[in-house]
Amino acid sequence: MIPHGRPTLDIHGVADRAGVSLTTWRRSHHAAFAAAVQPLPGSQRPILYDAAQVDAHLSGKALPTLPKTPHPDDLLTDTETGAVAGVSASTIRADAATGRMDAGVERHGRRWWTRAAAEARAARPSEYKGRTPGAKDKAPRKRPDHRVAEVATELKRADAGRRTPVTADELAELYDVSTRTAERIMAKARATLNKS
Repeated sequence: MIPHGRPTLDIHGVADRAGVSLTTWRRSHHAAFAAAVQPLPGSQRPILYDAAQVDAHLSGKALPTLPKTPHPDDLLTDTETGAVAGVSASTIRADAATGRMDAGVERHGRRWWTRAAAEARAARPSEYKGRTPGAKDKAPRKRPDHRVAEVATELKRADAGRRTPVTADELAELYDVSTRTAERIMAKARATLNKS
């Protein structure tokens, strides 16, 4: 999260503020800096730092505190936006790409959304009826194959002597599938008959 109105720096910006190359920064200064200055919550790739805290550290002053209360203009990552909105990060990205929510702003090579946009997304009913974030059900959800029920009906008719035996070649032609697929459909249809 980037707090409202706070300039941010990535590690390149921190090295520039210190007046050294990135290599020199990492070799000579980064360990002490990382022990004193915490990255902004939720920042990854790139890790971001509050510019005022960086400047205070570089000048040897006490670090200013970050705002504790949420603000509607705080910038959130896709994961943080999804957590506020009650959907996955991929849903946030898809909604932004399709215009169902604002496109966000780009900073430091990634996209950010305001807390207000995340809360507005949370208030809107979801059009997606799939799994919710954190769902433990990992089984794929497939629609039942209508061909299995149809073939089961024909197998019943054949067993009752009301038609000729069902063959894989007949099903392959009927459903425009390979003979092997037709055999699979027949096997599933027989399995459903055995269960009932």
